[in-house]
Amino acid sequence: MAVAQFYGAKAEAADAAGQGQRIVALSDFGAVADLARAISGAGGACIRVGEGAAVRIAFYPAREGVTDLPAALLRGEKAVDVAQEPGVAGLPGVQFWAGFPLRAPSGVVLGLLGVMDDAPLALSQGVIGQLQGLADVLARQVLLAEAAVAVLARRSLQLIEDVSEVDDSAASPVLRGLLRFACGETPNSTEAMALRIAGLAEAKAGKLVLTAVAEGILAQQGFDRGVTEAELPEAVSAAVVRPGDDFSPMARLRIGEQSYDMARSEAIEALAFRVTGTDAAWQVLENGLEEGWPEIIAEVLRKTRDVVMDYVRMHMIHERDVTLPEGQYRYDLYGMSWTLRGTPDHAEVSVNGGSWLAFDASGVSWDQPRDLSARAAIAGYPDIGDRIGADVHEWCKRIAAGSEVTPIF
Repeated sequence: MAVAQFYGAKAEAADAAGQGQRIVALSDFGAVADLARAISGAGGACIRVGEGAAVRIAFYPAREGVTDLPAALLRGEKAVDVAQEPGVAGLPGVQFWAGFPLRAPSGVVLGLLGVMDDAPLALSQGVIGQLQGLADVLARQVLLAEAAVAVLARRSLQLIEDVSEVDDSAASPVLRGLLRFACGETPNSTEAMALRIAGLAEAKAGKLVLTAVAEGILAQQGFDRGVTEAELPEAVSAAVVRPGDDFSPMARLRIGEQSYDMARSEAIEALAFRVTGTDAAWQVLENGLEEGWPEIIAEVLRKTRDVVMDYVRMHMIHERDVTLPEGQYRYDLYGMSWTLRGTPDHAEVSVNGGSWLAFDASGVSWDQPRDLSARAAIAGYPDIGDRIGADVHEWCKRIAAGSEVTPIF
């Protein structure tokens, strides 16, 4: 699993800079490179994984200051003499290059194994076949490394969520959201909002996209899997839409990295909002300027995310001291108690020892127990939104305190 070293490091010196422990030591790369050099008779080798900002590359022996391969060397898969190729200034003195793609079983190219020399070489078909075979083995190791990173991230996330059930300050939604990205999962709405407020993620074309700072944090600790975006959590749309009314933009509301245009209609004496930069219909608000911006922003939050679900997930208590049959779990929120059993494929909830009720848990991952438990609460107490409405509203106003409103002239 030599390729795991690529996830978060570009050179051996990176480990000396205080990075987290990698799954595989750099010496494993040297072994792969030495084998490629021995097979080909070339003086140097390189392994390249990823594309664009996520590219990771290492040369053996090291080539200081070279961060990627010249484009001319990436165009083909056959052994070529690059003496006449333009664009090889990044590899001074190289006269021969042979590149072999690292392909996943699906055919997707994961990276490249290359050999090079300062003198022209000729590789036989047998040698070319051996090097491609080595590249195929390396491709499988890349996939194993990605799986190992995902497992490590998922176990870390599970540990944090288990501890959070007895100590809700154990980890922030920002950390949980970053680990979900590392797992290849979609952060829940609370985590997505926290990431955006922290400046670690932003919404682009319906996707939650990590910023460069967030990518750097994951890469620094070895969690970089090239996963930089996820589907945005579904928002709740309960707003009244009146596309025919004439609204004039008056202010811009910024909650984290998400911006909304706020507008006023003199005809109906109401405020409305929509996502900045879109032509979507204005969503009318019940609150106006006389109620104040905290109330307005809290209403925007209620109409763009499932705040009841988020509140229950964050504040419910797992009653671990209750004796229950194996596979059952008891939770409590302000005196409302419910028992959960099953999995996301078939989950059931019982309230106050009553009969078991099956509920829809589609979209909940097997390692998101608090999401599953919150779904159970909402299924067991259909009126939970009314019961905790005042608390949820005050919570929304606390979130709104971190927002920014600027006039539009």
